[in-house]
Amino acid sequence: MKKLKPILFLITLFALTSCEIVQETKFEPNGSGRYSLGFDMSEMMKMGQSTKESNNKQIDTLIVFSKFLEEKKDSIAKLSKKEQKKIKQLENFSIAIKADSVAKKFVMKINYDFKNLEDLKTFAEKLEGQNIKELELLANKTSKPAGSDKDKKENSVLDFNKSYNTSFNSKMFSAKITPEGLEKALKKKDTTMTKDNPMSNMIRFKSRYIFPFKIKRVSNENARILSDFKGIEISGNLYEINKDPKFFDVDVEFE
Repeated sequence: MKKLKPILFLITLFALTSCEIVQETKFEPNGSGRYSLGFDMSEMMKMGQSTKESNNKQIDTLIVFSKFLEEKKDSIAKLSKKEQKKIKQLENFSIAIKADSVAKKFVMKINYDFKNLEDLKTFAEKLEGQNIKELELLANKTSKPAGSDKDKKENSVLDFNKSYNTSFNSKMFSAKITPEGLEKALKKKDTTMTKDNPMSNMIRFKSRYIFPFKIKRVSNENARILSDFKGIEISGNLYEINKDPKFFDVDVEFE
């Protein structure tokens, strides 16, 4: 099993593939919750971009790391203290994978149960450098050999949670791009991209927030309020996000 690079930094905006990236944050009243980052690369498989590992295979699996760590606790105890501490960071993660090379489907979702918003910001850090064989399916589909490691990281989808200042309580929710994130987005803005550019819809992003309180008001006109009035969803493609780096900024007021 080879050591993987941070999974979030293997998904480049400039990869010539079709992919939908969905992040969902579900809050509990006390500020804890579950964060999910999902990738649907079915369209990519339909275009014939499959890997040797996924050819002629059907996969439907759920990996709950808390159970895995319990089952392997004797083996983990033989590792160094540093290695034990690192693998312990996976305790609140789970990964769901559904792949079918015949039906040309590939969907992966990484779930993380967070204690609070500060804990949520450690999502990517805890995945970095972990030995997770199952993530090779995603890594092989999204990684590109060109360029240095530094270049790859610069061209990658950054961790959403660190790119936004987020707050939540019983009265309101807010998510705003950080000054650093905004500066970087403006610096990389492609002024030549047009709405009808075929590339603009090859990668689509969706942010979904689920709350324990009913919504009274939403600031972002791009947001769709869910039917139970306890959640919102904002969808955008590369053109929309490139045009407006604050596309996903939102303030939500509860009843």
